[in-house]
Amino acid sequence: MDFGSILILVSWGVLVGLVFSSIGAAGGILASFGLISIIGITDANSVKPMAQMLALATATVFIPGYFKRSAWVLPLGLMLGAGGIVGAIAGSTISSRYLSDMSTFKPLFGVLALFIAAQITWKLYSEKKQGKTDQAAAQSGVQNILVTRDAMSFEYNGHEYIFNPWLPWVAGFLIAFVASIFGVGGGFLLVPFMASLLGMPMYIIPATAALAIFASGTMSVANYLRMGSEIDVPVLFFLIIGGVIGALIGPKLNQILKESWLQAALASIVGLISLKYLFA
Repeated sequence: MDFGSILILVSWGVLVGLVFSSIGAAGGILASFGLISIIGITDANSVKPMAQMLALATATVFIPGYFKRSAWVLPLGLMLGAGGIVGAIAGSTISSRYLSDMSTFKPLFGVLALFIAAQITWKLYSEKKQGKTDQAAAQSGVQNILVTRDAMSFEYNGHEYIFNPWLPWVAGFLIAFVASIFGVGGGFLLVPFMASLLGMPMYIIPATAALAIFASGTMSVANYLRMGSEIDVPVLFFLIIGGVIGALIGPKLNQILKESWLQAALASIVGLISLKYLFA
């Protein structure tokens, strides 16, 4: 492998880590796109676990940074992850058997990316129409977390959030099932679930989502490998180096940049990926 190839791998890894750690989503989408269209891997069942392994590596790096400023909801992440373990096994098993051909995988992946881009764009439009503004990050972090059989609640930035404790288990299963089919982390569904359905601010979503992704993604990767998926170790190694670098920078961007800017950038990137696979 020459220096130019290594530079491309590391650079793409930086982009994946940067986006995933600052927004909490699209790490697997970007990783898969890079593996298929930039690096040229032709085996869909190799792309899926490699993309998830890159997402897991970056999550391991940036989660502690959010932990230090109490910018995550630990019980919620654990519930989503626990439900996701079962979903990940089911999704990866189905995908490995019935979605192994790249000619079938790429168009479906394009549809998935288009759905994600449209979803984020609609959210931005709705918030602008309603006159919502970006919420300033709190210095005190998440406080007063309480979990009972009937409700889960916590406080952040002067607001209290309450929801049914069984909801994350069900959502975790469904999200991990879909994510494992495509070999992505699941942040594209976890982020809108927490932001729209639970009403949580973006500042505490990335690490909460990453915790859930770590649990379900680990199980999905293990299942793909068990079923015979092959990993290109040198390629993955340099991607992870870049991913680690990006993951160190991303949380700082999450604190500095406006929430709307982060989501607009994500929608643009994923939208271009969808156009590439659907119409190119």
